[in-house]
Amino acid sequence: MLNNELSAQSQPLEKGTSLTQDAFARLRKNKMAMASLLILLLIIVVSLLTPWIAPYSYEEQNLDLGASAPSAAHWLGTDVLGRDQLTRIMYGSRISLMVGFIATAVALTIGVLWGSVAGFVGGRVDAIMMRIVDALYALPFTIFIILLSVIFGSSLLLLFLAIGAVEWLTMARIVRGQVLTIKRQEFVEAAISMGLSPWRIISRHLIPNVLGPVIVYTTLTIPSVILLESFLSFLGLGVQPPASSWGSLISDGVETMEEYPWLLIFPGLVLTITLFSLNFLGDGLRDALDPRASKD
Repeated sequence: MLNNELSAQSQPLEKGTSLTQDAFARLRKNKMAMASLLILLLIIVVSLLTPWIAPYSYEEQNLDLGASAPSAAHWLGTDVLGRDQLTRIMYGSRISLMVGFIATAVALTIGVLWGSVAGFVGGRVDAIMMRIVDALYALPFTIFIILLSVIFGSSLLLLFLAIGAVEWLTMARIVRGQVLTIKRQEFVEAAISMGLSPWRIISRHLIPNVLGPVIVYTTLTIPSVILLESFLSFLGLGVQPPASSWGSLISDGVETMEEYPWLLIFPGLVLTITLFSLNFLGDGLRDALDPRASKD
């Protein structure tokens, strides 16, 4: 028996893993999510390197060429003004992704703070804050953004703030629901009994413990923001020429789709691939961060 105890003690202890490592291990098993992540990283890298790797300038025109089909000189063809379509899609990715990420960051900041305060404080404060959210839900926000664009003019900064101010409502509800569950647990009650300030409890204990659902919903918010920006650009209220986004390129392609179908197909295809990748990645993160929802 003594030998058995000595041999058991001599064996190396198995190294433990954190919740983050377990989640990443589950995510790596999801081939669709990992492929989507690689596609998104490729699109982001290309958009960042566009000024150096784009074959032409985004406003360079070749009036003699006009709209031409894809060729060796212009892989995705040219538009009616003779501008290289591949170059304009690459530059458009910078604006579309920038709007998607920055507007989502605005929505994330407002929604997480609003939902955390409402859920933790509770009572009349919670009731008033959530009634404000309900009232804002009733507003036609697309028309609201259009009115802002008409009154203050079309600018990227206004576009970021306006879309971000629209998308935070659902985030606030999700965070509030999570906080209402977490704040009854022992570690929060211990922090309250130690006399920590409400802001310290919210920032150090509550928000870090709701990051799982927040990350998942963020990956689903980015595509909705990109679609909203594309819709506004389609209406002519987003990015103004000669700059382009995927939405403005699709808008231009719709006008000439019967004569020059490649002007609609290629930007629409890139937008579709990006949106599908974000949604598949969001599904993978949901399964990875919640073992009970995992299909493993």
